[in-house]
Amino acid sequence: MKKVLKGKEPDQLKRYRADFPDHNWKQCTQGGSTKTRKQEIRVRRQQIQQQLREDQGGLCAYCEIDLRPAASDGVADLRVEHFHPKSDNSTDHNWHLDWQNLLACCHGGSRPDVVEAGVRYSSPDHSCDVPKAEQNWDNLILNPLQLPASPCLFKYQRANGAILVNIEHCQQAGIEQARAQATIENLRLDADRLRRLRKGELDRINELLRNLVQQGKSVEAARSHLARALLRKDSEQQWPRFFSAIRSYLGRAAEEQLTAINYDG
Repeated sequence: MKKVLKGKEPDQLKRYRADFPDHNWKQCTQGGSTKTRKQEIRVRRQQIQQQLREDQGGLCAYCEIDLRPAASDGVADLRVEHFHPKSDNSTDHNWHLDWQNLLACCHGGSRPDVVEAGVRYSSPDHSCDVPKAEQNWDNLILNPLQLPASPCLFKYQRANGAILVNIEHCQQAGIEQARAQATIENLRLDADRLRRLRKGELDRINELLRNLVQQGKSVEAARSHLARALLRKDSEQQWPRFFSAIRSYLGRAAEEQLTAINYDG
């Protein structure tokens, strides 16, 4: 999990909330009795998803897998998550339509019809918002909107793709270690599927590093080269998937690169 910088609220959502302050998420994004109404809903839903995708650099707010669009082999691996349960009616606040409460997530391995299902579908090995569902974990897990950009609170093992709490960094940031650990456990960020995918990505980068060293670069120079090449947004303004795992693996070179580009989330 990495810091998420929230962008401007989509105009379509802002107008809808002003017109229908008591409506729920389903009313906002589904249905429609006429062709025109259905088109309005489709445009609003797409605008919300696109802004969330841009805010998060194309990554799931929890596990950091890339949020893939729909393709011939499956539906998009993207859905809108409400960090605070939208079902909470204990106050007059409408959590359904609160822009600050919305995040974009992957399907957490739960959909057999998802794009790249052979890689991304792993029921019942679920993660992210699937185990969270409508539970109120505001005081249990970390909120991506409230994380520090630096230091990274988690570290990763290349040997098996495991995610661990970086105790030293939590102490530096004033973040409770127990809360960071609860984030891993409750969102199941160390699920076998995610371990396997992270390991594959780190193995690929390790091979790139070896090739650079074989070409004559020092390990330090090779790490710096990869950090500059990988830890930046691409032409579509997306971060590399499993950004934090790459950051952890490249160590000091990664931090130097992120400082150089004024990384703030």
